[in-house]
Amino acid sequence: MKVTLTESADLDPCAEFFTTGDSEKLVYCASASTAAARHRLRNAATVVDAGDRVDLRSMVEDLYSRGVRRLMVEGGGTVHTQFLTADLADELHLVVAPFFVGDSRACRFVGDGAFPWNPGNRARLAGARQIGDVVLLRYALSARFTGTR
Repeated sequence: MKVTLTESADLDPCAEFFTTGDSEKLVYCASASTAAARHRLRNAATVVDAGDRVDLRSMVEDLYSRGVRRLMVEGGGTVHTQFLTADLADELHLVVAPFFVGDSRACRFVGDGAFPWNPGNRARLAGARQIGDVVLLRYALSARFTGTR
């Protein structure tokens, strides 16, 4: 299943996300944009009204009711911040690359927020693995973490 979330519904139905693969596509959309998303996407995806602002907890519960037991979240700093501050992630994969981005305008992994993990409540390192010239760090973020892939 492919899932995306949007506040604006500014989505291209011809994008590869919608045109490749036979899996079901779901779009969780802010209430104000739901009608426009349904019109724009027509049969490319099922559009789900996710509230005035996309409510991630409700979205995750809806996905669970649809049989989703594992969700990989890819996104920008805003999406990562929202999932992590809402304590909705069980596991975090971070890749450390052997270079630096020396631009203060570059995107950050997360933005400002109150995160459950801090010096007094540290995430548990579940594994580290070299992949070519990068290192993959896996962190357990919740009691729900099982360590299986």
